[in-house]
Amino acid sequence: MTEVLRPDLCVLGGGIAGLAAATAAAALGAKVVVVEKRVLGSLGPTTAAQAFCAAAADVSRAARLGAAPRADLGRLRARLREIEARHALEIAPPRLAAMNIEIVHAPGTFVGPTRLEAGGFAIDARHFVIATGAAPAFPAIAGLDLIRPADPQELLTSETLPKRLLLIGANFDELALAQALLRFGSRVALFAPGRILPDEDDELIVPVLRRLAAEGLAIHENTEILRIEPQRAGACIVLGPNATSVEGSHVMVAATPQACVEGFGLKAARVAYGSAGIDTDAEGKTGNPRIRAIGGVAHAPASAMTARHQGERVALVLFGGPSDVAPPIARVLETDPEMAVVGLSEAAARAQHKSIRVLRAPFAENDRAQAAFGPEGHVKIVTDSRGLILGAGIVGPQARELIGIFSLAIAKRATAADFEAIASSSPALTQACRTAALASAPQLGKAGLRSRLIR
Repeated sequence: MTEVLRPDLCVLGGGIAGLAAATAAAALGAKVVVVEKRVLGSLGPTTAAQAFCAAAADVSRAARLGAAPRADLGRLRARLREIEARHALEIAPPRLAAMNIEIVHAPGTFVGPTRLEAGGFAIDARHFVIATGAAPAFPAIAGLDLIRPADPQELLTSETLPKRLLLIGANFDELALAQALLRFGSRVALFAPGRILPDEDDELIVPVLRRLAAEGLAIHENTEILRIEPQRAGACIVLGPNATSVEGSHVMVAATPQACVEGFGLKAARVAYGSAGIDTDAEGKTGNPRIRAIGGVAHAPASAMTARHQGERVALVLFGGPSDVAPPIARVLETDPEMAVVGLSEAAARAQHKSIRVLRAPFAENDRAQAAFGPEGHVKIVTDSRGLILGAGIVGPQARELIGIFSLAIAKRATAADFEAIASSSPALTQACRTAALASAPQLGKAGLRSRLIR
């Protein structure tokens, strides 16, 4: 006889987003069942890549200070193993069981709008969350099937780093990894069919690309790849229109996430979906009021951290009572210089508002930046005509930390004038945010165009 489980929440998928929803809901007092046929939530390459990039930054910093740079890859790999071991303890079944989370290690399929079957159980939950994730899909390039593209995780843990990496396509993670490899001594060439990160503001991304080029990254934008040819010691990329060849020891391809929607009974659950994923609103609601979808299956978030935020958010909405509209999530590019963006870009703000103000302040005028980091970068703020902050972007030191001020400002509907409250007895990077917010827009010039800056 099939055993019936009646938890408060059933999560289909035990990846980062699913486990975040499960643990957050359990912390709010909900009884939770997680259905996952594979090993629970892999840490993934994000945390490992952060450690790798941080180690590469230390090497670069030592070189700038005149010290002999040392790349202790053995110590780095040991550190990565420690991170993996700690993560494994956090998601160990005994710990989850102590949190009132039951794990069903089996495939799960909806058999109706309010029931899911898995591992001999029939699960009738008050709420369901679908977090089945996304699988990587590679672009159609002739010859790609003849080689084995390098996996980012393998590159991070390999005994030896690639001598020359050919990187096809680039998102945030690939750009950060490319710079780290450059600093560890690899040669890297990047190929993009169009512009690199075309959705980002030129005046923010261009300084990053300029630094990468100065450190040795060979950038091929708006490039047509005719084919990939295997070689004895690697591969060769042939570019159009003149069949120019570029050789490398390894090829890595930036994959496009493909939502995992088949085989879960979504039609029986009355959940609408397409090739891009499950149709949801901003809070993860599907057409079935009992079911929400988050993470890669719901139009693939930009990062693992975004997926985690979604999981925690949906748990709060379901079990934490009334909640405000979800705050904007900042996008962070972990290169040096760092870039971080939140809210509306200048172009998006102009499209949505009759009148806007664009405010800027350079780090070159900030004492803390000058003393500890250097003068590169600036803060950019976009407000409406009344000063309400619509978005912000930072390129420069500690951008990922500083952008949180603007996330809070947007969520709390703060104005640029409110930044007058930022004060410190010692020079601080936050003063650059204050300077930008209190600037007079007509006194500020525009940043240079992409074509001029990355020559």
